[in-house]
Amino acid sequence: MRKKFITCSKDLLIENDKLSTSNSEIDRLLRGGFRSHILNEIVGTGGAGKTQLCLCLSLMVQLPNKYGGLKKAAVYICTEDVFPIKRLYELSTSFDQKFGIGNFLDNVFISHISDCQKLKAFLRLDVKYLAKFRDIGLIIIDSIGGLFRSDNLDIDYSDRSKNFIEIAAELRQLSVKFNCITICCNQMTDDISSGCSEPCLGLAWSNLVNSRFLITRSNLSSSRTFQTLFSPDLPTSRCNFSITKNGIT
Repeated sequence: MRKKFITCSKDLLIENDKLSTSNSEIDRLLRGGFRSHILNEIVGTGGAGKTQLCLCLSLMVQLPNKYGGLKKAAVYICTEDVFPIKRLYELSTSFDQKFGIGNFLDNVFISHISDCQKLKAFLRLDVKYLAKFRDIGLIIIDSIGGLFRSDNLDIDYSDRSKNFIEIAAELRQLSVKFNCITICCNQMTDDISSGCSEPCLGLAWSNLVNSRFLITRSNLSSSRTFQTLFSPDLPTSRCNFSITKNGIT
């Protein structure tokens, strides 16, 4: 059964879809799954499992409501590495065996974008054009930090903040317009002054994110931890999960 989250804005009741992750513990932490009408962010170091979770979500969104899906398509935007198509195929085979629903790969629309101006144009034009032919339930950017990392020390932070605002605004508008889930992955960076790791892009980007979740991986095992860092409707909490050949467990 499709899960809903009800919000009230200017006396209008809005139903927000929720997308299951396929993992019962993470779903419990999220109170049903990732929800629409907000900007979600998943942060973590390289190899933590961000992409693996997003690949599973791009398949979950295609499932019927009774399985926690939305029966919609996914848009997957890569900004750094080559898209892991072999891994998606492996997962889609496992999902097909489990749920008996084929053609998963036909409903994941992949684009490689390495420039923030091209990303803004893609969100403003291409996604809306695609929505004329397919119901879009999920938009993933993997990763947002990859668009802005640069070896150039002479960074125009004012211009960068403006790009942050425009991208976040476009994602939220798409989420509301198509009642879809929007997720940005982000890397971690070391803060020399504090000696701690923190999400890339600093406060200018953090202030635009509605819900931020952290994935960490133990060096001694394959176990991962999924944690809520902040969210308007979720308490700070965490749970453990693993990544297997068949997905996340």
